[in-house]
Amino acid sequence: MTVYDAVIIGGGAVGLSTAYNLRKKGLRVAVLEKNYVGSGSSTRNGGGYRVHFGSEHNVRYMVEGRKRLLNLGKELRWNPTALETGYLWLLATEAQIDEFKRLNQTWSSLGVAGRFIGVKAASELLPGANLEGLTEAFIGPQDGTFHHDLVVLGYQARLRELGVEVFEQSPVEGFTVDSSRVKAAWIGSKQFEAEKFVLCAGAWSSPIAQLAGVSLPIRPERRELGVTEPIKYFIKPFTISPYHGIYLAQGLRGEIRGTVLDLKTDGFAPLLSTLEWTRTYASRIIKLLPFISNIRLNRQWSGYYEMTPDHSQIMGSSSKWPEGFYVAAGFSGHGMMMSPLTGELMAENVADGRVPPLMRPYSPDRFERNELIHEAMVF
Repeated sequence: MTVYDAVIIGGGAVGLSTAYNLRKKGLRVAVLEKNYVGSGSSTRNGGGYRVHFGSEHNVRYMVEGRKRLLNLGKELRWNPTALETGYLWLLATEAQIDEFKRLNQTWSSLGVAGRFIGVKAASELLPGANLEGLTEAFIGPQDGTFHHDLVVLGYQARLRELGVEVFEQSPVEGFTVDSSRVKAAWIGSKQFEAEKFVLCAGAWSSPIAQLAGVSLPIRPERRELGVTEPIKYFIKPFTISPYHGIYLAQGLRGEIRGTVLDLKTDGFAPLLSTLEWTRTYASRIIKLLPFISNIRLNRQWSGYYEMTPDHSQIMGSSSKWPEGFYVAAGFSGHGMMMSPLTGELMAENVADGRVPPLMRPYSPDRFERNELIHEAMVF
């Protein structure tokens, strides 16, 4: 039986990034994935990244996270096609405009100011769009898009080169906890012993943590997305319209992917595609882009957000937990874009025993201390 320095539970982007960065520090690492690598939320998302959040902590996090993401192709030698397309917000009410003015003061102080561009300029970024009812538009030029599958595949390829064992179809069924320390994880009759265990299982993190006697305030929330057949490329920015209740982006092949902002189902609802979503999304996107009414919806899918009470992630360990047990989960829809930096910070915490400054606010103990990181900009 092999004894590892660290076992990562969860083969999504956060888990793979954590395993990669721990291996770079020389640790013997294994990854346990209950299904196949990337089968959870990592390959079921919208593929956008941004620095523009409502919480100053999350802005600071993604200012650094953006740097890691844009450098990831060089790091992994696997191009994730990260592009600085910008994020375009379409605004309709004075309250929305005032909120963005307030937020932009914080963003400016942190070196990532956006700018108001007006509806006319927005119409040039979205040629042919029906912008009736809108009064303003805001662009975040530092934001952009990437291909989530290529991030997962890139990490998987590097882990293979570095000799990290990845065990697929391996759901953790229990832990051995001895003298307040996690000693092993169990999969059937097979045990994986390690000094450290890092839980990166996304929406499934809470029930797995309970097996080690740890309570996590993470709940799943099912959302749906869809992608059209390819058409001529005309949408550069990742576009969010609270007025229409949708976000959308266009891939380099011309496919338009997007979702409805306000349709969600709490809990582990089946990962099915619903007609309600199809009808709602179609009617809303056609209102914004009337000329695409005849294109076909090519594919539709669903996935889970991993929501915390303050919509910000949980990172690290707690003195109230068994020793050697760590968590990086609860990213509330932002885990994919945050994964390169998250793995780096978690590796420093797990391998070196330090809590990096950027990671410190996300302590699992913040809920008891009432030091929440309220994040309102969840799409």
